[in-house]
Amino acid sequence: MTLVHRSRRLVLAAGLLLVTLGVAAPALAATIAVSIADKAFDPSSIVVAEGDTVTWTVTKSINEGHTVTSGAPNDATPGSIFDSGIANIDKLKDNGGTFSFKFDKAGTYAYFCQVHPSMVGSVTVLAAGSAPGASEAGIPIERRAIGAGILIVTLVVLFGAAMVWRRMNPA
Repeated sequence: MTLVHRSRRLVLAAGLLLVTLGVAAPALAATIAVSIADKAFDPSSIVVAEGDTVTWTVTKSINEGHTVTSGAPNDATPGSIFDSGIANIDKLKDNGGTFSFKFDKAGTYAYFCQVHPSMVGSVTVLAAGSAPGASEAGIPIERRAIGAGILIVTLVVLFGAAMVWRRMNPA
């Protein structure tokens, strides 16, 4: 076997490993969608895990801008945790407009629209391992399948690399 053939196999094995890592990375944190339709957040209350990102998207425009502001309409300092900004009101005016925020700390976060104070919602952030659908071990059920797939692909790549190594370096 020539050096070129050996190099190709090593490059192929390294490429498979990189693809596996690229596929696995997004599984570690999720993005949860909340729709802004007319003058309402849908769903108005959600539960997420620490590290998840919530993205609010205008799906049914009323030709008026919106904000996504932490707190309640009567708070003294609304928007102290997250705020899409009243100055950027046009960002959430037309269909497809979005605002995202990553929740890194457990707790319950109320939010509202500064333009339409009757638009309210809440995000409950659960500590790592206590996400909805979590098993007794603290691993969310939907992520178990992803973990199993990653394990299988990793084993195939490692055994393949061992086979290539043995062929390249006969005893």
